Amino acid sequence: MRFSVAQRSKLALAQQVHTRNERAQMPVFIGHQEVSPKCHGGVYAIGNFDGLHIGHQALIEKAIQIAAGTSRRSAILTFDPHPRELFDASAASFRLGNSSQKTRDLADLGTGFCVNQKFDFDFASLTPDEFVEEVISNSLSASHVVVGTDFKFGFRQAGNTEILKELCAHRGIGISILEQVRFGGEVVSSSLIRDLLGKGEVMAAAELLGRPWTILESPRFLDGVTSFDLSVYTQLNEQEYQVRVDGTDCRANLSKIEEGQQILVLPRDWVFSGFNNVVVEFIS
Repeated sequence: MRFSVAQRSKLALAQQVHTRNERAQMPVFIGHQEVSPKCHGGVYAIGNFDGLHIGHQALIEKAIQIAAGTSRRSAILTFDPHPRELFDASAASFRLGNSSQKTRDLADLGTGFCVNQKFDFDFASLTPDEFVEEVISNSLSASHVVVGTDFKFGFRQAGNTEILKELCAHRGIGISILEQVRFGGEVVSSSLIRDLLGKGEVMAAAELLGRPWTILESPRFLDGVTSFDLSVYTQLNEQEYQVRVDGTDCRANLSKIEEGQQILVLPRDWVFSGFNNVVVEFIS
């Protein structure tokens, strides 16, 4: 499956329009039990959506299309922290984006609302049947769900798409299962994008993301120099990058101070004030 040029550019254009404080509005519910009854019956794209790459965007676009055709609201069910962080202590620094960035990007895609589910050991212990019954059916009252062919769910990932189809059919819930998006002959995945960023290949990563790799972080000021601590993100190649900070282009150096710590340092003459989160795009 290939993603259309129009779809791939949607986030990039939205980010240009909303680089600063003007954001699309999207309700966010913290946990499936908090979803308002007026939002019941939604069409849900389900996934972790780390980085929100073109494969993720295809799922969301499908949910939006189905919702529009059935007079329902499109919605997202995503998880925080990433399940990998819960079970692998060494995975503290691997994400492509934080929760705030993901929420902003989802809003820019035109999603009706988002359910940001806390992923803890209690939630992870739900069996596939309990996940569908308690979360998808009872709490969300979903009319339809959209997932990728690699979707796994439930305790120890015991559930797959065939099980999900059966469980949803028993409850009258529609389901769409999308083939994984390929680009240049390779399956688009968050892992592949992490590998590219680790090699410093930000332009190749941008092809798979449908936009430049972007983070949302607060600046640090030390000895008159502006920098960003990127230690919580996937490991980057130590080199100079062309970046766009809050809409302005400059060259910046990525240095690894010690194991696990990486700092992006802007030019010394960079004029910037304030400690609020800003958008940093990696251009080349």
